[in-house]
Amino acid sequence: SPAPCGPLLPLPVPPGPPDVLPKLVQGLSIAVVLVGNSSEVALAGAREKDDFLHMPLAPNVEVLTMNETDPKSIIKSICDLMTEHWLQGVVFGDDTDQEAIAQILDFISAQTHIPILGVRGGSSMIMAAKDDNSMFFQFGPSIEQQASVMLNIMEEYDWYIFSIVTTYYPGYLDFVTKVIRSTIENSFVGWELEEVLLLDMSVDDGDSKIQNQLKKLQSPVILLYCTKEEANTIFEVAHSVGITGYGYTWIVPSLVAGDAEVIPAEFPTGLISVSYDEWDYGLEARVRDGVAVIAMATSTMMLDRGAHTLMKSEYLMNVTFEGRNLSFSEDGYQMHPKLVIILLDKMRQWDKVRLQLCDSIPLLPLLSSSLSSLS
Repeated sequence: SPAPCGPLLPLPVPPGPPDVLPKLVQGLSIAVVLVGNSSEVALAGAREKDDFLHMPLAPNVEVLTMNETDPKSIIKSICDLMTEHWLQGVVFGDDTDQEAIAQILDFISAQTHIPILGVRGGSSMIMAAKDDNSMFFQFGPSIEQQASVMLNIMEEYDWYIFSIVTTYYPGYLDFVTKVIRSTIENSFVGWELEEVLLLDMSVDDGDSKIQNQLKKLQSPVILLYCTKEEANTIFEVAHSVGITGYGYTWIVPSLVAGDAEVIPAEFPTGLISVSYDEWDYGLEARVRDGVAVIAMATSTMMLDRGAHTLMKSEYLMNVTFEGRNLSFSEDGYQMHPKLVIILLDKMRQWDKVRLQLCDSIPLLPLLSSSLSSLS
């Protein structure tokens, strides 16, 4: 495997008693890396280092903006930052739908043992199997959280007859088993799972095979787990066999919807997605919270273990900032993600039909209203 970015560096401050902790933390460096050409990335990247001084224990923040999204450029840029500065963590945001970015960041964190927080775009897309040695955490919901929300939507509208369609994208087994387990085994509801289709997107003449598989679908509700790029092909074929129009409801995780500004023509009107809240929790706010998570976790660890200790992931799993719980789960997702339900309307725009969701969904009158407007 490729060599790590550099040696594991100790924290650049001498040990000291708790009363000098603010001075210790002010010696910390955290990198913010923003990738892309969107106005939101440009706006967040324009922040000055002083903008982070509002924090009780303000770290030094190194902000880097770049346009290149290829693996080599991302790895080189982050490695250069790690070489130039004694970083305690990296906050990374992008405006792409490239799920490979998350895999790159997971690899870098595993090699360097430095925490990396993916807060937007490809860096925050579902990554089912993170490296055991990495401290890569994502501002986003887990597969299980999203599956639970999908089922709550279905239960609310008595959509008990459904099918599941997945590709081989990592996490598909988790998606199927968690949906099936929570529906068939642990529920008193009369669910009826008609089909579970696994589509191979890599074979030659794949469209013909996919078409034959999709023809099996008769259920009115279909849950789809795949990447955004794969969804383009699947929806195109589904349309050709007549299962995207009236009488069929497709529900997808945030991985499929991706960047809400980029809506493929193949996506059917009426598509429902669980989504991270792009509206009320923008990139600037996420960057601010990401820096706070690393700063707070580092300061707590220094109190417990001393200044020369390498970061332990458990300190990132229990962080509260400004009264909000920003903790992460062991599999690297937020414990309390800001989720919304979005629906693709007739104008080919995503409508947000509910504000932040909790563990269970309350009544969804807005979704009812949006769905009825499509008929």
